[in-house]
Amino acid sequence: MNVDGVVGFLFIALSVASLYLLVAVGLSIVFGSLKYVNMAHGVLYLSGAYIGLLIASSEQYGGLLSDFGQVGLDWGFVPALVLTPVVIFVVGVAMERWIAKPFYERELLDQLLVTFGILIAAQELVAILFGRTGTIYPRPEWLTGAISLPVIGTPPGMSAASTIRVLVVALTLLLVAGIFAFFKYTDYGLAVRAGTEDSEMTQMLGIRIGRPFLLIFAVGAAYAGLAGVLGGSLFNVTSEIGMEIIIPSLVIVIMGGVGSLRGTVVGALLAGLTFAVATELEPSMTQASIYLLAIVVLTIRPSGIFPSAEIGQ
Repeated sequence: MNVDGVVGFLFIALSVASLYLLVAVGLSIVFGSLKYVNMAHGVLYLSGAYIGLLIASSEQYGGLLSDFGQVGLDWGFVPALVLTPVVIFVVGVAMERWIAKPFYERELLDQLLVTFGILIAAQELVAILFGRTGTIYPRPEWLTGAISLPVIGTPPGMSAASTIRVLVVALTLLLVAGIFAFFKYTDYGLAVRAGTEDSEMTQMLGIRIGRPFLLIFAVGAAYAGLAGVLGGSLFNVTSEIGMEIIIPSLVIVIMGGVGSLRGTVVGALLAGLTFAVATELEPSMTQASIYLLAIVVLTIRPSGIFPSAEIGQ
């Protein structure tokens, strides 16, 4: 494999890792700070993909929407990329207030059953509205083919790196850096970390932790919604993608160390690399490869790669 081939392979691995990471970050910070297992996080990814699709294009869908002919705004990919996280942020606020908050003090099994049921119901609703046939996401011409920069054109060694995958990786790097900065440098981030350590003492000191927890829940939701748009531009969009993304993402959170953002990042990178290798060697093993990786990692390190009791580390 030449240099271009190696770079192309790496961007396949990194782009897949980026999708898992954007979803897993929300799972990690919510479980690490609120001790809440949110399988309904997959609904946010699913909703992001379809809301972005409706913003970006206007086309004939299956299901009940087929009765209305062409449906969608046809504004293009960039408006979908910008607006979808905003919409899902609002959805995240509603989910935290009305679905998650009543279950914070309940057993993990209760949380799993309720949120998993919500995910299944949401997927069935999407299937009824849009049909079960996969949909191809619209991709603008400037995102097709190899990356090309002004003046210099395609950088050396990058001819096999598609523009869309470079965009996915670059956006994820910025967003992950942003969430680390949020926890380290903002008052809300510090309040979340303090509330995670000892919520009762934090509130006795006069720090209201409800709003910071709500904000971080909604930010994690927005990340998942953005991942839905980016994932839709790389893979086929179907009503099953919520389930397809949430289970591996949860495995990545556990593999990295629950509550550890560093561990989530490393776990996602390992999962993306494993996914890309399996795609090259045995495509039928792509999904199973992530679980095999988790078995190996958790056998060696039962508490995860970077076990941390403090969120944001």
